[in-house]
Amino acid sequence: MKDFSSQPILVKIRILTAVIIIAFILALILSFGTYWFMGSRRNMEEEAIASTKAAAASLDNSLKSITESFVSIFGTDAFALELTDMLSPKSDITRNRVILQDELTRLSSASNLITSALIFDIERGEVYSLFRDVMIKSRAQVIWNPELETLKGISVLPERPSPLRGQDSIIPMVFPIEFQYGGAVISEGRGNFIVIVLLSAEDVREGFPDDSILFTRGIRITGESPMEGKNGIFSYTATLPFSSLSLIHYLNLNERLVGIIGTAGVSIAVAIAALLILVIVFSVMIRRYVTRPIGKLKASVMEIEKGNYSVKADFESSDELGELRDAISRMAHTIDSQITAIKEEQEKQTKTEMRLLTEQLTPHFLYNTLECIQQEIQNGNSKASSEMTRALSLYLRTVLAYGSETISIKNEIQHEMSYIRIMNGRFRKDIIYQYTLPPEIQNEEILKMTLQPFIENSIKHGFGIGDGSTWVQQPEISVSFSVSDGRIRLEAADNGKGFDENELLAIMHGEGSEGHIGIRNTYLRLIKFYGEENVAVNVSSIPYYRSVITIEVPIIGKR
Repeated sequence: MKDFSSQPILVKIRILTAVIIIAFILALILSFGTYWFMGSRRNMEEEAIASTKAAAASLDNSLKSITESFVSIFGTDAFALELTDMLSPKSDITRNRVILQDELTRLSSASNLITSALIFDIERGEVYSLFRDVMIKSRAQVIWNPELETLKGISVLPERPSPLRGQDSIIPMVFPIEFQYGGAVISEGRGNFIVIVLLSAEDVREGFPDDSILFTRGIRITGESPMEGKNGIFSYTATLPFSSLSLIHYLNLNERLVGIIGTAGVSIAVAIAALLILVIVFSVMIRRYVTRPIGKLKASVMEIEKGNYSVKADFESSDELGELRDAISRMAHTIDSQITAIKEEQEKQTKTEMRLLTEQLTPHFLYNTLECIQQEIQNGNSKASSEMTRALSLYLRTVLAYGSETISIKNEIQHEMSYIRIMNGRFRKDIIYQYTLPPEIQNEEILKMTLQPFIENSIKHGFGIGDGSTWVQQPEISVSFSVSDGRIRLEAADNGKGFDENELLAIMHGEGSEGHIGIRNTYLRLIKFYGEENVAVNVSSIPYYRSVITIEVPIIGKR
């Protein structure tokens, strides 16, 4: 990424403006946010602690009141006599149920948290309830054996389904009773009888703050909280001194703060709105007097880059930007004049180079051909020399082409056929020459004498014709032309001994042997005429089967 000093001036202005806005907003948010966040967090924590303490104290007082009622009801001499009768082996269960109705009724009305009360005869396994309550047989045993074994004094057991029909979940508060020294006392163990106060779990939880849990000795009594065990949650534990229970309250401060932020956001929004108004006014001024003129200067420079040197930024200003506008306009006019002169000079140079390369290529073949005709004349073969002279005449007519650099594809093929006749006449060979030319492209123009050096290379180096070491029984050369996506594809193939692909490409690029002048010069002519980026050459060779040179160039009208 570029450093700030390298950024465009428009970007710098935008960055600076954005930095100022962001800094102001951050300062605003930090100042308001610190005040609201810290103060609100402290208030929420204090409220949570206070509400938890109040709920714990209220429940503890209720349990203490229930215990006091229990003592006043079951700590009498009358109940001690009833308890003595109940412990008798001859006591009647139905009679016991009747005599306990008064105590159970009084205990059930001792607190609005109590839904009912039961007495559990441990020795007989009998449960005595109020006549008004219908027991559910499957739930008649409110306290299970593992709980009986660990029972120690007054206990509050975990929430469970009510044993009475028509009631919701209950929390058992257990008072174990034993007969001792002629009276009934609260046992430190499970005792002879257990008085069970059924507390409404729903009523107990209604007195808690939301997301609170009641515990005793690590055992959950009632309550659920989805925030239990999560990180970042505030929790406070209040202990109930009388019952030794613990009330844990969980508070998600983040959720609460979101609501508070909404309130604080009104103040921040007003400040930000005022800031935005100032920013808009500032932006309009900057845009009118700085960014818009700079943008027009940039657009004019981009047009100059595209070659439109007559463009001039359209804005009225006599400051530094106006002076820069006039300087750019003068510079564009100067560049336009210089480019025109350079183009004319380059065009002359390119034509000169093309002419020199063509002249270098033409004598190369002409010397070889005249040498062949001379040999035929010396051998007394006037007919062959005459045919070769006629073929040479047609060949030179194509080469000269009235000074043109290009030639139609059909005439290029005629040119190659003349060359093949010359070679067949000289060496008494029958080189088969085939071509494929779609009718729609036969009049398309290409750089003349493009294929002749490659065909010459096939005859001399691929077939071995001319040095007395012919390697192919029936030499064949095929040429094909095709067009696709505005490009002409030329392909020359033979069945000669092949070539080293890398070596041939190196020769074209001037990195190989100093021989093969024709191939090297042809490649130079192609890149001079079409541009190096527009010429694609591919080669492949399978000896004595098919060796191919493929050239792709753009159609002249679409270069």
